[in-house]
Amino acid sequence: MESLKCQGLWLLVLLILATSEQVKADHPSTLDKQPTCFGISRGKNFILGFTDHALDSSFKYLSIVVVAFSDQQTNVTISSKHHVEGQPLYERFDLEAGGYRTTNVSIELLMDGTERSFKGIEVTATSEVSVYGFFAFSGFTTDGFLGIPVSNLGLQYIVASLYYTSSFAVIGTEDSTSVQVTLRGTVTFEGQSYSPGDQLNFMVDRLEAIHLEGSEDFTGSVIQANKPIATFTSSGWYTVIEQSVPVKSWGQNHIYTAFQSTDQNFYQIIAYFSGTSVTIPNIGNLNLNTGEFWEGWLSGSGLVSSSQPTLMMQMLVSINNSGVWESLIQVPAIEQFGYVFGFATPPNAGADSGGYFNFINIVVKTNAQETVHLNGSPINGSQVPVHENKVPNTTYTALSVQLPKGEGVYFVEQTDPLSSPLSVIVYGYDSVYYSESYGYAAGLSLPSNRQILHFSTYYLRELGGETFRITLPCLQDEVQSYKTSKCKFLTGIGNILISGHSVDSDTIVCITPTFYMNGFTSVYVSLDEGETFPYSGVVYITSEEYLPPLITVNQTQTSTGNGVIDLTKDDDLLLTWNPYSVGEGIETVNIIMQDSDYNGDGHPVLLEGVSLKNNVLNNGKIQISIELINDKSLTTTWPSLVAFYLQPNGQQSSPNRFYSGVNRVTKFMTKSCSFFLKRLKNIPTGLPPCPCTFAQASVDSLNFVLSNEFISFYHPGAKDCFRSTTSSSIGSGQQCCYAKDGNILIGPPGGGTADRYSPEDHFWKHQWYDVLPWFGCCKSTQNCKTYYKYRPSDDCSKYVPPWPAAGTGDPHITSLDGKRFTFNGAGEFLMSSSILHDLIFQSRMEVYHQTNASVYTAFVVQMNDSSTVQVQVSNSSEVLVLVDGEQLLMRSSLVKVYHFRGFRLSFTSDFSEIRIAFNAGIAIIVYIKHDFMSFTAQLNEKFKDQVQGLLGNLNGDPEDDFRFPDGTIMNPESSMKEIHKYGLHWLVIKEESIFTYLSPYDYNTYFLPDFLPTFDVPNPHDASPEIKDLCGHSLECIFDAVATGSLSFANETLLVTGIIDNIQKSSVKLVSCGFPGSVDNAIMTGSVYLVNSTVEVKCFDGFTLENGLPSLTCQSTGQWSSTLPSCTMMKDALADVGLSLLAIIFIVLGAISLCLIIIIITIFIVKQKQKNKIDVGSLDMLRVGDSK
Repeated sequence: MESLKCQGLWLLVLLILATSEQVKADHPSTLDKQPTCFGISRGKNFILGFTDHALDSSFKYLSIVVVAFSDQQTNVTISSKHHVEGQPLYERFDLEAGGYRTTNVSIELLMDGTERSFKGIEVTATSEVSVYGFFAFSGFTTDGFLGIPVSNLGLQYIVASLYYTSSFAVIGTEDSTSVQVTLRGTVTFEGQSYSPGDQLNFMVDRLEAIHLEGSEDFTGSVIQANKPIATFTSSGWYTVIEQSVPVKSWGQNHIYTAFQSTDQNFYQIIAYFSGTSVTIPNIGNLNLNTGEFWEGWLSGSGLVSSSQPTLMMQMLVSINNSGVWESLIQVPAIEQFGYVFGFATPPNAGADSGGYFNFINIVVKTNAQETVHLNGSPINGSQVPVHENKVPNTTYTALSVQLPKGEGVYFVEQTDPLSSPLSVIVYGYDSVYYSESYGYAAGLSLPSNRQILHFSTYYLRELGGETFRITLPCLQDEVQSYKTSKCKFLTGIGNILISGHSVDSDTIVCITPTFYMNGFTSVYVSLDEGETFPYSGVVYITSEEYLPPLITVNQTQTSTGNGVIDLTKDDDLLLTWNPYSVGEGIETVNIIMQDSDYNGDGHPVLLEGVSLKNNVLNNGKIQISIELINDKSLTTTWPSLVAFYLQPNGQQSSPNRFYSGVNRVTKFMTKSCSFFLKRLKNIPTGLPPCPCTFAQASVDSLNFVLSNEFISFYHPGAKDCFRSTTSSSIGSGQQCCYAKDGNILIGPPGGGTADRYSPEDHFWKHQWYDVLPWFGCCKSTQNCKTYYKYRPSDDCSKYVPPWPAAGTGDPHITSLDGKRFTFNGAGEFLMSSSILHDLIFQSRMEVYHQTNASVYTAFVVQMNDSSTVQVQVSNSSEVLVLVDGEQLLMRSSLVKVYHFRGFRLSFTSDFSEIRIAFNAGIAIIVYIKHDFMSFTAQLNEKFKDQVQGLLGNLNGDPEDDFRFPDGTIMNPESSMKEIHKYGLHWLVIKEESIFTYLSPYDYNTYFLPDFLPTFDVPNPHDASPEIKDLCGHSLECIFDAVATGSLSFANETLLVTGIIDNIQKSSVKLVSCGFPGSVDNAIMTGSVYLVNSTVEVKCFDGFTLENGLPSLTCQSTGQWSSTLPSCTMMKDALADVGLSLLAIIFIVLGAISLCLIIIIITIFIVKQKQKNKIDVGSLDMLRVGDSK
């Protein structure tokens, strides 16, 4: 590798910064042509800091430049908690439209030496601005940096200094922020010395700064925090400075540039992710691990690519073939390119120099450079000379432009929003005073505001109607209104296009449609009326089952439960809502109702809304008559689905919809149960059998989850119901219901059903194909047996409980075959794997504090083609769930149940219990207690004899569970020391780990094969009274109390041990003979079909029992003691029936004859009247006249 060498002594030059004076740009085009949409690194809140590693600070100056982008006046405040002359810093000023201001701040805010202070500086503005910091020595600007808005800060950073002597600072954006630094240099902090490789931990509050200074290069030091932080780095005898970009915003492709192809500058490339492969022109391929870096000289322009995101820094030492004193620049990655940049150049350089010679380097695709504008004019047609340099082996061109001398504000735009974005680096030097230089990126398009869309609502409701804010790249003036913008949503039944409208320069709003699916779906955005959709993102659609309705709908006198509206009763509806949730200043709302029907493809959908009431006072309540609903909106005469929503008046366009959820409506039936047979005809298959008892169902986390909503209405007689955790390959779901005695119910009215569509995965189709037919057959008519014929209850005869295993405490393991042992490892271990079923289940064990105990701190599971799910506790005791390496944002959502590729994930509101159930047959419950974890796992019977690992081989024999990877078996009565050696054989090697590592941690962090725990088993009789009172006879609890000295730790072990005991007791297969069937013309008693249970058959009066016995008993073989009898009509009854039938026939024939006689007489009388031609009407009139 090459290294930077000192080229000579630094010489002092004078550059006086303008103090607290607002100025305008030197070039009229800057203000006349400026767009209303500006640089991507703009914001309203910044936290800055000035670090130093140079000479006496008495000759140093600090400056902040604020550039306003609004077309209105902008109010700016600069403040700090640090006292200057006895008072906290506070300065407020106004910027006119398009103006900027350079303000000096006190040198007392410079962080110098290793210290803790409140020298963080906050800049706030009423509209979006860009902020730049400048550092000066004796009036000479030594460098500048681009300020990063607080909204774009991150949690992980790498120090990059490019010098053997350096310093860096960490500033908090929130109180109680925990920070951990893995050092690459030596430092003494708060009385303690730290060496390279040590971890330095500290906490900072908002605007509190930790500045670390050393005599060595800190490059590669890893900084990690639990809340966003701002970090700054400086180095050299005469300070160069840069604000660090968080790791989350790094890129994989960096294009470096120079004014001339012969200019040679010094560069540094730093890795964050282990195993990063980097390709450098004329250098070749390099492999870097976390914190490792390459540094050396590169000429002209080129592309550096890497297999994972990296950071690339430039030490600017050559401009136009002339040597200059160094400045530090972040090299933008292609992923950080943007569309519009507004930036400032420094003020005059002091004395008679006339200011800096200023330059910009623009990188853009060669075929897109014609649409690049500088200050509103095409750059290729401008008066300034443009040097073009093709970037070798790429489709990009570097455009180098020399700007006028001195201070100013400039705007570089890519005016074609569908063309290539670009990057801009600003730099310059002063030739009079020994070529002092400055340099910084004009702006960076960070991931939160690029084509990767930023959504303000990540979790969307299934019914839709929400305001969906989408942040797009900042575009040019003509385009930014987004008048032709459209959002395309994948709804589960096709793509829906929704027109959008803009709310500011880079944000559009679309109102979400109704979704007919749950889980992740894609959103696309078009700015050209739907011709192209270059922007995309992913959101999560939440089932209505898991969210409270925004409007509640009840009937005033009747409560039928579960959102049911009974239109057969004279009972009005009462709609209630929270008026404050509708929006500030909303005085009236409209009430609208949507009915449902099939669409053209046969999917159930909501129809267009019909207005019920307009201009309703927004007081949170309205009563609507049943007559209005019947007359105005409901057109069908059978049970249907209806949704109500209110829409605020006074909103500009596309107002929100506040939904009630889906209501099931019952009506006067003009059609019988047979009307629904078409929907019922597909009988669900491939479902897990129901457990035979409530006790079995309650511990079967692999297959079932408790679901008791309104079961008294839908399943009268049932005390508890469970639904299958995952759906079948065709989307079906199992439901199992249990009576008060804990036994399964079968058939109507309270038995569970095999649903054609699982409500968790297919809410709409479940309502349409399962719930509404139930209303038609079981509620509106008395044909529930017909319904259960097509949606049958499972009788549990084929149920086999899953095989349980567990791990808790100072790890005590219960194998899948029930073998219990203790193994205290430190590293990552294979708990269970199956080659046949492509299962990998790994755990991480770490040393517990400074004891001889170890605990579980993370688990990761992957199966077949499912997503990988990882659960762990961070150093700050925060529960983290990562799906395919990406952290799930659980705390920001009301949703507690998620459906991912191949598994269902749910968790409690306090994150103390996380449940993961895979479709392919494994479930894991993780129990979390502060800084350690426990688990229970369940595998279905298909894994029998197909797994290996610490959890055993699942063959029903606990005596052979100590099986080594090579197949040999250890004595089941081995000592703890021998078990420890055995467990180390299941230590996961680096290449086979499926864990995602959060830097600076990696596999080696946890790999401690030499860790030796205590092998002494405590004698329960020697335990203290406190331990005995807590643990009782639990050896695991006593062991952990002695090993860790913590009763709370031991109590958690006791709790989880009790859970696994309960699961094991209930995971015994019960023999069931199954539902014996039904007998016509008889009453059957007995609804339990387990061993020794009986079923009695009693025939109706007039019927006699034949072909069997009246009592059947379930035998241990799983067979009934006899076949079902039949009930046939007795002979005397048959004779009576025969006579009755004959009498009926005579009566019917007599009635027909009588009717014929009456018809003949009537015809005769009519003919007689016509013959006489008597005008009855005239005679009647005459009589009336006479009466007067």
